[in-house]
Amino acid sequence: MTLMSKDCTLVEWATNRIWYCDMPYRVAGAPMGHRMTIIRLDNHKLFIHSPIEITTSLQQQLSQLGEIAYVVTPNKNHNIYLSDWWLAYPQAYFYAPPGLIHKRSDLTFDGALGNQTPPHWQGQLLQTVIRGSDSMEEIAFCDPQSKTLIVGDALAWMVDSHHPLTFALAVINGCYFHPAMPWYWRITFQNHTQLRQSIQEILTWPFERIILSHGRVIDNNAKAYFSAAFQWVIPHKLNITPVQ
Repeated sequence: MTLMSKDCTLVEWATNRIWYCDMPYRVAGAPMGHRMTIIRLDNHKLFIHSPIEITTSLQQQLSQLGEIAYVVTPNKNHNIYLSDWWLAYPQAYFYAPPGLIHKRSDLTFDGALGNQTPPHWQGQLLQTVIRGSDSMEEIAFCDPQSKTLIVGDALAWMVDSHHPLTFALAVINGCYFHPAMPWYWRITFQNHTQLRQSIQEILTWPFERIILSHGRVIDNNAKAYFSAAFQWVIPHKLNITPVQ
């Protein structure tokens, strides 16, 4: 099922389980895009990851999928539209990393995201903190049912963008020709031991595909791509199937 609107298209990633929606978003004038992921949990309630700009047509599309019950912001960067979601869905539970909760003291959150999975999606989704940075924090999620890893800014792949500014920024940050942690994030991860432990934990999860918040989604050979993206903390040789 693909839902159409003037704002975005809800793409069904896993039948009756996961959808994602892309919207335009610019960073320093460069089109980077912003992707929101929607998971329909076993209780038929919706888990929103990295909320994008909310519009009437988007709300109508989401209402066809179920009740929006949980709105999750994976890192401190993805909060630009959070106030609108907080006002539009007062009955929903809002979760964010501790740093964002401190940053957005104007909002009331129902809990802080960490390594411990909240009871609302416990037993369905896996989550962990990508540790190792004093300034960047992100929560990674995995849906074992659809074998999907979901990340925010910790991994990007801007290979499909041909805008000169986007191309330049992506090349500088090392995330144009292959998926990678952008350089401006990478340099903040000074504790490689903690980061390595986080990446090793994620690699134990049962995922075959990855939905990223920015850039091309990875629909095959996902663990090889993910491992290659973090060879600088887990160095080893990998054979990666070329992208067609």
